[in-house]
Amino acid sequence: MNQKNHIDDQDLAAIRMSVRATYISTGRDQKLVSYLRDLVKSVADWENSGFGSKRRALFLIGDSGSGKTRSLQYHFATMPEFQPYQNEYGETASPVLSIDAPRPCSTRALAVTILTAMGLPTKGRRYEDELYATVKTQLRERGVKYLHIDEMQHVIRHNTAITIRHVQDTLKSLIQGTDWPLHTIYSGVAELAKLHTGDRQMANRSSVCRYGALSCPADAHWIANILNTVAVEGCSLELAPELIEEDFIERLCLAGSGSFGSIIAIVQESCFHALEKKRATVSMKEFARNYGRDTGCLPRDNVFTADRWRDLVPSHALADLV
Repeated sequence: MNQKNHIDDQDLAAIRMSVRATYISTGRDQKLVSYLRDLVKSVADWENSGFGSKRRALFLIGDSGSGKTRSLQYHFATMPEFQPYQNEYGETASPVLSIDAPRPCSTRALAVTILTAMGLPTKGRRYEDELYATVKTQLRERGVKYLHIDEMQHVIRHNTAITIRHVQDTLKSLIQGTDWPLHTIYSGVAELAKLHTGDRQMANRSSVCRYGALSCPADAHWIANILNTVAVEGCSLELAPELIEEDFIERLCLAGSGSFGSIIAIVQESCFHALEKKRATVSMKEFARNYGRDTGCLPRDNVFTADRWRDLVPSHALADLV
């Protein structure tokens, strides 16, 4: 009897937790780390001389599921410059404050969210200028050198030039101060680019890192690495022969719309299902089952089993119902 038949629910839960916690890197990580290093060097220059780079903002832009947030969380947790430290009062402080932009969001709501994340009251502060003055003071007093705002596109509530300019001016005010080296990191989908364009001052004060979609054959080796890391190394499963064929990697890329994080999730859930069924091998059957459940597509439109799968568009899976 195969050893996997002895895996109980507790073992499966432990495997799921371990696999989901495993960070899978790609060539994008080296690129992102170089951008983060630029921010770190700018902070160090300011601390040494009072002058750092004027590019004190980083925009990380990519589709939903591309892995932006996970990448930042991983590098914040592993790069020494982003680690918590003991301040002059013997208290544990963190140089990084990471928040999610509220939805719906305004520049005022954003300020309230930042203050709330620091455990500070916001009642009684009616004016936006007053809120941001407090934000800047408290970030400095708490030693926060890097402010990360995820889903930053939510701040663009109204797509008008005046509204976008107000948001840009607000963001610039955070990094223009000379009394503290605050650097900002904004992550979000393509709409976030609106905050970078149309304002020369904003463009001159920021850098942009793209998390583009994966494609085959250029990125086939990264997708194959996901399959091996999750299925073989993480779940101790064998790969069925059809998963080793070249077109499976292409099918997998299409099923996840090229989004790195989405592709990882597809592989994880397919392998977890194989383990739940006490199988020693993960096959096309598990991938087809989960894709059908996730998208609601008709059997003939399943990327993993259809003959004309290259003609399919995953986002159109429910087109017959519209």
